[in-house]
Amino acid sequence: MTGRFDWYLTADVVVVGAGGAGLVSAINAYDAGSSVLVLEKMSNPGGITILAGGGVKAARDVEGAVSYLTHTQGGRVSEQLIRTFAEGLVELPDYLRGLAEVNGATVTERNETHEGIYPFPGAESLYSLTVTDLDDFDGYHWAYTGKNLAGQRFFKILLDNVRKRDIEIRTDSPASELIIDNGEVVGLWALIDGEKRAVRANRGVILASGGFEFNEKLKKEFFEATPVYAVGNPGNTGDGILMAQKAGAALWHMWHFHGSYGFKFDDFDTAFRIAPGGARNSNRPVSWIVVDSSGKRFMNELHPATQDTAARPLGVYDPDVPAYTRIPAYLIFDEEGRKIGRIANPLTTHPDHRYVWSEDNLAEIERGWIKRFDSLEELATAHGWSVETLHETVENWNRIVRSGGEDEFHRPAGTRVSIDTGPFYAVPVWPLLTNTQGGPEHDEKQRVLDAFGAPIPRLFAVGELGSFFAHLYLLGGNLSELIISGRIAGHEAAQLKSSAETARGLHAVA
Repeated sequence: MTGRFDWYLTADVVVVGAGGAGLVSAINAYDAGSSVLVLEKMSNPGGITILAGGGVKAARDVEGAVSYLTHTQGGRVSEQLIRTFAEGLVELPDYLRGLAEVNGATVTERNETHEGIYPFPGAESLYSLTVTDLDDFDGYHWAYTGKNLAGQRFFKILLDNVRKRDIEIRTDSPASELIIDNGEVVGLWALIDGEKRAVRANRGVILASGGFEFNEKLKKEFFEATPVYAVGNPGNTGDGILMAQKAGAALWHMWHFHGSYGFKFDDFDTAFRIAPGGARNSNRPVSWIVVDSSGKRFMNELHPATQDTAARPLGVYDPDVPAYTRIPAYLIFDEEGRKIGRIANPLTTHPDHRYVWSEDNLAEIERGWIKRFDSLEELATAHGWSVETLHETVENWNRIVRSGGEDEFHRPAGTRVSIDTGPFYAVPVWPLLTNTQGGPEHDEKQRVLDAFGAPIPRLFAVGELGSFFAHLYLLGGNLSELIISGRIAGHEAAQLKSSAETARGLHAVA
């Protein structure tokens, strides 16, 4: 339907989402001379940025980064986009250190930097930064990241810069639909102060509303495996994707998500990631193996970037069964393995989802999340597996651990722990995602493209919303991308000629 309306709020640039990408976009649009309004769906800013591990990928030279990224993108993005991103990686350290001056934070190179974790040309040109030395900052009360506050320190730099510029952020104000006039995006509808309001964007709208981790319909539509559970920010329900689609946007790499395997229990609303994060530490013992619905091991439990690709082996469909015989799969360890450390790493921005996992896993055994068995025979019987099959799986594993020999799934010797001391433990694991990468397609100027590759006028997308990463993720790359894409989109939107004089009393398609 159509109807006339009055603008409730007006700004040159309207940013949808107050995560990292939205704040960088706002900073750069403001610094380029535009008035800026940020609309945030949730009660607090931060998005998924605030939950990050805190590594920020950078590059020492453009050509090396181009070479590496060309391999990791799998032929799914343009050469121009790759070069633009590589240039952004080189420029990033100086830019981030400039922002850090707002509160005296220190941006340092990580000692344990892993360069590029895959053996592609150019890997040596990459390195990681992190934010340290932020005095008297104990984290935000609405985010839980355990003892690691590096991602929260990174976000604080951005939020402090927005506040220094007095850029307005309206929380509890979800956007729902773009307003288009003569083919141009001129504003949007949002729920503000409990009512549906029209918000004018004189120069452009920047969508920075994150992915679709908590939109079950979109996950079932675009992921082959199901279910895929999510951690993080429950506000990430694909709002920006749907808004862009209605405006005619093309979508890209919707299948791709950053995910591992993890835990989901009926009596707790959200899922939990397994503990190992970041780049694989080939000398860190990890207590478990993962088996399928018959008790057979089928994967390397520690990928080079476990939190990025380790969900993929679980999504294999066996047509001879027919079923997903690895959904759920089962994580198995013994009593000595239980003592090594907690098996999960809770992350959330929702107060009702906060949970502190016990370091020795005993609290979770008491809750019944981790099942305890006196013998492998009892464990196998409880799951309907052949006792002989499970014994063979565990005996083969222990033989590999003792010998230090080659593992058929290539798990590094320094991570292997035997399973031979009762009691024994089992817990279901599911495909689990931290963030999606798909969304509206964009060009090197962050302009959203339609199905024929033409930019939709005055519409931009940044960060996780239609991410640059199309095949293999670059660890620390989402924080890098939010800086790179936000800088570009904020600047580009601010340079557009204002259309205010042509957009008085529009007709909106609702």
